[in-house]
Amino acid sequence: MQKELIELEKRQEEKRKEELVSEVISDFNTRREERKIFERQWEMNMNFLAGKQYCNIDGRGELIDENKEFYWQDRGVYNHIAPIIESRLAKLSRVKPTVYVRPKSDDDRDVNAASNSEKIISSVFKMADMECVVKKVTEWSETCGTGFYKVVWDSFAGNEIAKIGEESVYNGNVKIIPVSPFEIFPDNLYSEQLSGCSSIIHARVMSVDDVYKKYGVRLVGEKVNISELAKVEHTSNSKKQTKAVDNSVIVIERYERPTVDRQNGRLVTVAGGKLLYEGEMPYVNGVDKNRTFPFVKQVSIGCTGNFFGKSVIERLIPVQRAFNAVKNRKHEFLNRLCMGVVTVEDGAVDVDDLASDGLSPGKVLVYRQGYKAPELMNETAMPDEFDTEEEKLRNEFVTISGVSDVSSSSKNANLSSASALELLIEQDNSRMTSTAEEIRQAYLETAKQTIRLYGQFMVGLTAVRYHDKGDKVRVFYAGKDDFQADDVYLESENELMYSTAQKREMVFKLYSSGLLHDENGKLRVVVKEKLLGLLGYKDLDYQKGVSRLQEEKALSENEKMRKVDVAVEEIDDHSIHVDEHVRYVLCEYESLLEEQKQRYYAHIRAHKEQIKQNQENKGE
Repeated sequence: MQKELIELEKRQEEKRKEELVSEVISDFNTRREERKIFERQWEMNMNFLAGKQYCNIDGRGELIDENKEFYWQDRGVYNHIAPIIESRLAKLSRVKPTVYVRPKSDDDRDVNAASNSEKIISSVFKMADMECVVKKVTEWSETCGTGFYKVVWDSFAGNEIAKIGEESVYNGNVKIIPVSPFEIFPDNLYSEQLSGCSSIIHARVMSVDDVYKKYGVRLVGEKVNISELAKVEHTSNSKKQTKAVDNSVIVIERYERPTVDRQNGRLVTVAGGKLLYEGEMPYVNGVDKNRTFPFVKQVSIGCTGNFFGKSVIERLIPVQRAFNAVKNRKHEFLNRLCMGVVTVEDGAVDVDDLASDGLSPGKVLVYRQGYKAPELMNETAMPDEFDTEEEKLRNEFVTISGVSDVSSSSKNANLSSASALELLIEQDNSRMTSTAEEIRQAYLETAKQTIRLYGQFMVGLTAVRYHDKGDKVRVFYAGKDDFQADDVYLESENELMYSTAQKREMVFKLYSSGLLHDENGKLRVVVKEKLLGLLGYKDLDYQKGVSRLQEEKALSENEKMRKVDVAVEEIDDHSIHVDEHVRYVLCEYESLLEEQKQRYYAHIRAHKEQIKQNQENKGE
């Protein structure tokens, strides 16, 4: 009886899994059918960017090639979209935010945790090649309107901490993956944020070997078209070729948000008709230790009431079509002027011979006696309307995209004032500040999820490399307690708001105004060193960073004086040391014991006495 119950439960469990697999596949097919209209627009955007600009979406929502109406029509492509997108990407590449972590309290432990978290974010982003990841996601968002970051934990990365048999155990690391919009299927296409979706499907093509390594399930591979993710059905007149991958399957991951029934959410992974994984959402990556989707969305232009954003390419396509038409009609008109259109009476000449050779130079044209000789039709000169319309369309490219080449634009050629040119550049950049802000916010959210995943999965210690203020490589070992700070923010302003030249000009203005000088009207050595660094000329500092080293020495002494007395040394820059010691005492005043305070006070007095003595020696 016991054996029969076990067999019954086993069959019921297998049936439940089969039903779950069928339900997930059906859900996936429904979602990609609903999302088809977006995919066709993305494909058309990619075609126009690549120069394949004679395509359109028909009444059935399919992407088709447009054929010539007449065999003699010119079908040249004069691609203005590609350089516009390249210019936008070049400007957006300047967006390189700096992430800071605000400590939970003034306690030394929280302050150190926040400082370590900043260093960890910087180190992890360098290991993950975050600059290339941001570049790739931005390319997707500029082309299709939306790109995604996937922030996951890689258990096979990091340092080896143990060995179980022949298997190595690692402490793991965060992995940040750029994801195209073609792979993301939300349950709600009309929610503008990820938080408004109940579930997200991430579908991608994987080889059966990779599936076996990750899930331990052996599947039968097949030749899978990349376009199968979007289920593209090509019409008879479409010549588009699809890319196929051999020995692969489509892996469907469905992330379900926490509910009353499943408080930790659910992740179901299906491929090849089999259930690869079913369990809780693996990542505690939300606010207040909640579980949420491991994705961060980045859009180029937000679209009200839609999950996916829009690309500027969508706005440029009608202008690009009109521009191609004008240029081609213009060339056809020039061909008529050059080649001519011959009129001939019926039966006067051998029409086939005339059509094949035309009126070539030196040609002997024989026509029948009594008939009128063939002649060229009189053509007028090129109408001015062609040039006028072409110039209008060029201006529309600039107006719609917000990208213009100020230095080569004819209407700006007579500008001699640098400030006027700077103003025009600023106006160009202002059109892109919202897109740049989307990149910054996505960068910030990725940093937050990175810290949360380390706080969840980190085991043991991991070596963290970072650069200090002097660009020296430092190493410290971080544990789980170093990942508690969660108040991550961006302190710097949008990089497109101020160019490098504007920042340098502001530094010169601050210097000229005297705001950077001390009470004696002198520019302190420390300030001078930092100014040269901001201007990019720190190599000109004759002290070679001595003031920075003095600051580091004073900071090191601050920690030592909590326990023991520290003597004032001859090599100390006493004014720098006084500032650092006073600042530390004021910051830690509440936590310092009276005995410790007196130790700091005595040390500061010793520095001041040395300053006074040095001044007296100069006076002599």
